[in-house]
Amino acid sequence: MKKALFAIIAISLAFSTSCHTITEEEKAQVYIMEGSRQSGEEATETYLSALEEVETPSIYYNLAYSYLEAGEYDKAAETAEKAEELYPEYLRFSYLKAYAYRAEGRIWSYEKTLRDIIDRDPGNITIRDMLLEHYITTGRKQDAAALAEETLPYDHADGLALRALAGNSAFFASIAPEENEEEKKERIWTEPPFIYMPLSLLNGEADLTLL
Repeated sequence: MKKALFAIIAISLAFSTSCHTITEEEKAQVYIMEGSRQSGEEATETYLSALEEVETPSIYYNLAYSYLEAGEYDKAAETAEKAEELYPEYLRFSYLKAYAYRAEGRIWSYEKTLRDIIDRDPGNITIRDMLLEHYITTGRKQDAAALAEETLPYDHADGLALRALAGNSAFFASIAPEENEEEKKERIWTEPPFIYMPLSLLNGEADLTLL
């Protein structure tokens, strides 16, 4: 597989350099185009090979995402954490790390990562809702209510925030529908990442700075 991959990359780079001096990002795009057609271990091999030649945020992002797809959550978290250190301006790596922790069942690390994102981007309603849902699902009504109070100034109609406040209010709790905690706990860590955060494999056009 690697020989075929290197042949494709060599041809692509040769064509590119015949026209102009190839940039690091252009070199990375060759790997990204190849990796985006693959999945699982094959994709991770492509991105690992890429990092031997060129390091870019997009290569690290796709490598971490491929680990997520393959269910190698510890490697996904490690890759995302390394990328965070190299490229602290990109919050997408924190998104990846949060889901990896969630999937592993590392609740404390998951919560801390979400909190760190909120500290850096207070108006990020997507992340606030993720943390609110987690608090509600795990029965932490006071934490949910406190976060809800912080969230409503950013979105006064946020459904999860209103639900969290209702659940912590004696009046609203008396008229709110009962929740089946056991049913919720059974599916805490089972949902795929795209439901919870705007993650997707980069195809060479996506902007990592866009959340």
